[in-house]
Amino acid sequence: MFNIPFLWEIFLSNGANINVRTALFVFEANNNNLHSETIEKKAEEGITALHYAAINNSQETAKFLISHGANINEKAEKGKTALHYAAIKNSKDTAKILISHGANINEKDDEGRTALHYAAIKNSQETAKILISHGANINEKDEKGKTALHYAAIKNSKETTKLLISQGANFNEKDDEGITALHYAAIRSNSRR
Repeated sequence: MFNIPFLWEIFLSNGANINVRTALFVFEANNNNLHSETIEKKAEEGITALHYAAINNSQETAKFLISHGANINEKAEKGKTALHYAAIKNSKDTAKILISHGANINEKDDEGRTALHYAAIKNSQETAKILISHGANINEKDEKGKTALHYAAIKNSKETTKLLISQGANFNEKDDEGITALHYAAIRSNSRR
C-alpha cells in the first residue's frame, strides 16, 4: 500500500506546488484509483488538490494540504472554493476543517452562490447546520436574487428547508422575479400532481 502523506512530503520538499493540478492529488483524492479521464476533465475545471479533498471528504488530506500552504479560498474555473464543494457533497467534516482554517464562509462563486446555497440545493442539511453555526449569511442572495431557502424549496429539500426556517431564514424574501420560497414550494407541489 502506498504511503501517500510520505509521498506528499517528498514532492513538497522538492518544491512541488500544491496549488497546481497534478496526477498525484487525483490519485490521493480518488482513494488511490487513478483514471486518466478524471485527470483531464478535472484539470480543465481548475480544481486543486484541496477541492478534491473536499469533494471526497478526505479530512487528513485537507489538513495536510492546508498545513503545507494550500490556498484555502482558491477558486475553480466557475468560482467555486473547496467549501462550496464540501457543501455540494455534504462533506461536513472537511467543511469544519476548512472553516476552522479561515475559509471565507460567505464567498460567492460566479453565479453569486455561497456554500449555504449549495447545501440547500443538495439537501446537505448537516453541512448547512455547520455553515449557519459559523456565521453563514442565511438570507444571502445570489445573482438571481435567490436565497438558500429559495433553492431548498425549489429542490424540495425538506430537512434543509426546516433547518433554514428554524434558524431565521426570511421566507417572505422575494427573488428577482418576485417569487418567494413559499411560492416555489407551491409550484413544486402542483407539478407533482
